[in-house]
Amino acid sequence: MPRRFPKRQSLLTEYSALVISAFGAIVFNIGGIFAGRTAVLLNKIQPFLPWIFLIFPLLLTVRGDISGILTGNLGTSLHLGTIKPSFRQNTKRFYELLSLILMLSFYDSVFVTIISTLICLIMKISMEFLSILVITITTFFIGTVISLFLTVVFSFFVFNHNGDPDVYTYPIMSTVNDIIITIVFFLTCIFYRPWKTKLSLYAGLPLVSFIFLLIMFLQVYWIKNGFIKLGLKQSLPPLLVTTIIAAGTGSILVTFENLLQAVPIVLVVLPSVLSTVGAQNSIIANTTTTKLHLGTLEPKISFIKSKELLLPFCAFGTVGILMSIIYSLLAVAIYPINISLILYFSLLLVLISSNLISYLIVSSLAFLTAVLTYKYGFNPDNIVIPVLSTLADLISTSFLVLFSILIIL
Repeated sequence: MPRRFPKRQSLLTEYSALVISAFGAIVFNIGGIFAGRTAVLLNKIQPFLPWIFLIFPLLLTVRGDISGILTGNLGTSLHLGTIKPSFRQNTKRFYELLSLILMLSFYDSVFVTIISTLICLIMKISMEFLSILVITITTFFIGTVISLFLTVVFSFFVFNHNGDPDVYTYPIMSTVNDIIITIVFFLTCIFYRPWKTKLSLYAGLPLVSFIFLLIMFLQVYWIKNGFIKLGLKQSLPPLLVTTIIAAGTGSILVTFENLLQAVPIVLVVLPSVLSTVGAQNSIIANTTTTKLHLGTLEPKISFIKSKELLLPFCAFGTVGILMSIIYSLLAVAIYPINISLILYFSLLLVLISSNLISYLIVSSLAFLTAVLTYKYGFNPDNIVIPVLSTLADLISTSFLVLFSILIIL
């Protein structure tokens, strides 16, 4: 007994430290509630753009995927010293990474346009290809430029103040990106107003053409660059897969859009729910990949049984429950329309249940995928987070909708 007590106390201290550290990063996902509140405005233009809830989760998911590639590579490069935490006289790798993200964003916006169009045809949803193309590419480009700048600035700030970008950058910036992409998407739809004007033709096409020429310039400029070529080779296939998976998320929302109309508070909490599960698993994936790159972790599946993994696993799960409670309170405060005590506790039960199940599934996959991709010679930073964040979105949305139907309706 005398020997066990200090050990248990040490474990408790370490567990508490992990909870506080993860909570400090994930708590910023409360901003997703404001993204969700903005998303409720999409209900007003949904009659004019029936495909809007098909596109919306794709934008959130794909933006999160690319942000995951950026933060994963940036965090690893800062730790390895291949990128300096400063805008002045930075390394070649820094500019390669920025160019890679811009290219991936453009190509993925094309993926989203094509896949969304095909799903609209399959599900017989009224749409115009030009409107989807212009709105999607415009939203992606503007959102990426803003997100890129803010993510780099924040990562440099964290690293320069002895913080770990692997822990803080993605969870915090995923929320900021959700707000940015939601606002940009809504404003882009309002600006072009394809149901009323021809701006998507006269203003949208020239802008899309400019973006295309810019990406082609970057492609030619870095044509012989190994980092860019490898990044595109390893990232584009997973991004295509994740876009297809994310289309399933959009299809769920379109199919159950009556739920969003009847209980709009579900839409209010949606971005935060997706961000939280994504953030929980990004911390596991990012810290795992960094340890793999540094050589402090052997790529063996048996490591999943160790305290070094189980303790963070439990700590991050605890944070998910705490965040679910906070989201329920904030959602009711920011959107109190038709809210009763029964509805509040039903919402709380839905949030906790969907988070726990989604986290258990995706976090297990996060560690296994990181280890296996590294073991077989791939860069986990380009593969793990994009695929898993998309699966997290699909799984989280599925359980959120399922429990909402079972418990709330």
